[in-house]
Amino acid sequence: MVIDIRRTAIRMRLRGLITAVIFTCLIILILLADVFEEVHFGISRSYLVIFFSAIYLIVILYIYLKDYHYIYFNDESNKILLRYYSMRPFSQAKRSIEIPKGNLSKYENRTGTFGLNDKIVLYQKVKAGVYKYPPVSITALSPQEKNQLIQALNKLV
Repeated sequence: MVIDIRRTAIRMRLRGLITAVIFTCLIILILLADVFEEVHFGISRSYLVIFFSAIYLIVILYIYLKDYHYIYFNDESNKILLRYYSMRPFSQAKRSIEIPKGNLSKYENRTGTFGLNDKIVLYQKVKAGVYKYPPVSITALSPQEKNQLIQALNKLV
């Protein structure tokens, strides 16, 4: 089975870009439009800028805490292949996990950061014992894709 969320990752990046463009245009409109020169309902131009900036920062913080990862999972060959990278800004380190099918010891499905994201941890049998891989966020997967991944890992354990 192959799970590739390339389209979801592109959609999420575009959504972030569009949000940034809308925020920038909104701030420029507030700063340049004559309508906002006067105080309306006790709200001045600077309070509007601060308000919309705070909303934008809250949205960015929420997305940062969700910790979305691009994921490519393939178990159709003689080994399990999991490629992933964080979709957070400025963190483009691409990582890959390759485990021979018979060496997958177990996996754990964890909930991280305030219950906002799901992570999976893979364990591989090696000569010296069991190797624990770093957690991989599976938050960007749809519920159906998460179920497929869990079912595939259950078959391999």
